Amino acid sequence: MTTVLAAILGGLVGGVIGPIVLDEYKSKKHRKEWKEPRKALLKSMLEDPKYRFKSIEKLSRTIGCTPDETRTLLIELKARGARMKKSKKEGWALIERAPLQEELRALEQEEIEEDQV
Repeated sequence: MTTVLAAILGGLVGGVIGPIVLDEYKSKKHRKEWKEPRKALLKSMLEDPKYRFKSIEKLSRTIGCTPDETRTLLIELKARGARMKKSKKEGWALIERAPLQEELRALEQEEIEEDQV
């Protein structure tokens, strides 16, 4: 009787846990495979010379991710967020194209010092 019970219990556990583990493995692999192409697409969008900032809605919709997943990829790309002036929406730009205010002040100070020499 214990052998039959063990077989039934093993079948139930294997039938429930197996698909869950397999699904988790596939979804992790899928996320990894799509991460680099999504980052490349984000970078090309943020390098558009016409606009420095892009809305999080447009970025996330274009790459097919949630806004939170998109923010994670943007931070990996060394981008920064800001509130856009006209639309008041959350916008993102590459830091190299839109430096933070402290960096701008430091650059201006360097230029002033260079001019005085």
